[in-house]
Amino acid sequence: MLGSRAEAMQESPVMSGEVLTSPAMHRDSGEHAQIRSHAALNIHSVQPPRLAGKSMKRSAHITEFVLAAALWVFVPVIANSQQPVASFHYDERGNVMRQEQDTNGDGRMDRWTHYNPQGQTLRVEQDVNSDGKPDIIVYYDAGKPARQELASKNDGRIDTWFFYNATGELERKGQDTNGSGQPTLWVYYQNGQPVRSEEASKSAGKSARTVHYTDGKISRIDEDTNGDGAADSFSYFENGQLVRKELDRKNRGKIDLWGYYSDGRLVKQDEDLRGDGKVSRIVHFQGEAILRREEDSAGKGRMDMIEIFSQGRVTKRLRDSKASGKWDAVYYFQDNQLIREERDTNGDGIFDLRILYEKGQIAAQEADTNGDRRVDVWVNFQNGEQVEQLEDQKFQGKVTARYRFKGGQVVDQEAIAEGEPPRASAAFVAVEEELQTMAGYELPVTSARSAINAAAGMVLDPQVK
Repeated sequence: MLGSRAEAMQESPVMSGEVLTSPAMHRDSGEHAQIRSHAALNIHSVQPPRLAGKSMKRSAHITEFVLAAALWVFVPVIANSQQPVASFHYDERGNVMRQEQDTNGDGRMDRWTHYNPQGQTLRVEQDVNSDGKPDIIVYYDAGKPARQELASKNDGRIDTWFFYNATGELERKGQDTNGSGQPTLWVYYQNGQPVRSEEASKSAGKSARTVHYTDGKISRIDEDTNGDGAADSFSYFENGQLVRKELDRKNRGKIDLWGYYSDGRLVKQDEDLRGDGKVSRIVHFQGEAILRREEDSAGKGRMDMIEIFSQGRVTKRLRDSKASGKWDAVYYFQDNQLIREERDTNGDGIFDLRILYEKGQIAAQEADTNGDRRVDVWVNFQNGEQVEQLEDQKFQGKVTARYRFKGGQVVDQEAIAEGEPPRASAAFVAVEEELQTMAGYELPVTSARSAINAAAGMVLDPQVK
């Protein structure tokens, strides 16, 4: 099915309203800002002091500081304390260049905030797993997040990139899905919802897989399965569920296979076998097994064969054997072996010839010669060769004549006074009755009606993409 890295959307660690801000912004807002990651971090900022004059140390470690004019109070470093501790680095003019923090009280710095001379945040780095390497890096533009880089495996290797618009909303996300160090999967957003994702192809500038979203849910997936740079597989979704799939199997730019799904399972498949844009085979499924198959085997633009299956094996086949537009033959199978055949030889819509098989050879024939649907001729075979023919010449249900054959020639004949038929023979039925039975075989009412219409010559012709 269709699981994909693109569908498993990862939340952006930085969202509008929950971003890292500069010291000046802290004073304006009067509230703590956060950086969110896959680890759900909650990091407290420390207000850096501003030093006057040009003569100063490049790094001043603070042990105790209280800023009376501000809303922020720096807590002094205490052994085994869980409160954040910090150190500040200044430029020659006394501007804070970098702030380092120990946010979990383990004695190691794990958060680094970089500022411009105006006190605005340029970049924030966070070490999530205490290995000394940043796992989250946020870049700011004019005090707002512009880009974020994430090492999602906490190994110090950046594999996810987030890009934000001027209002701080997420616009696109890149992911390294093959360990190359470069984005190979891109996800694009609007109003906080994913609208499209693209996965890199072997062809330069082409996407191997594009996922389209509607209201945050997958609506379509386009795939290039052979790496030629052109999509040849299209999957359509409703409410996140796969409902249809289209394939260009011959890579000619034409759809030639349509699959229809219910509850994630394939229930119907249409095929264009000749490349003319018309459906020439329809297959219905139940679970994983084929239930029914319809086919235009003669290429006349109408279905001329219907097959019924049980446990993956064909059990019955209805055919327009003369390509006349009329169903005229039905075949019955057992264990994939033909055991019976019935034909409408005169085209009146009633079967009138029955052929019985044993081990792949003709064993007997039965016929209705007067159109009353009752058998009045019985033919017996041995080793596939006709040896006897019995006839009810008065059409009263009794044998009145016998003919014996050898080498295909009549060698003996006799009249019989109302003899009993050699076996009980079922009456012949109308072709339409068999058609109705096969078309509705264990299918919902709507599907059965569609099958009947198709079998009657109404060719399904979905638009080729």
